[in-house]
Amino acid sequence: MKKALLCLLLLACVAISASAENNPTVSITPSPVRIPVAGTQFFTASFSDGSQVQSCTWLVTGNTNVVQNIGASTAIVAAGTIRATYVVTANCTNSAGQQAMGLAVFMVY
Repeated sequence: MKKALLCLLLLACVAISASAENNPTVSITPSPVRIPVAGTQFFTASFSDGSQVQSCTWLVTGNTNVVQNIGASTAIVAAGTIRATYVVTANCTNSAGQQAMGLAVFMVY
């Protein structure tokens, strides 16, 4: 009974670590970056395993900042007029159907 339980626990641990290794993360570049008031900046998302980005949904903090998708993995942020530090996020799906979210930090100066 103890051997069977140990075997099940080991199999569960292997399955968990294998699934964690198969989940790539998303990086957004550039980050951190400075954007002048009312300026613009392109951001690009990529998966850590090199898989192709199929689509991203982009969001930005700050009620005067605007973000717009430009293609599957790129967005442009139009900075508002309030000087502060903000975050842009991308929730992306890769060619294997895996999803991940990444973030980048920018400062409006």
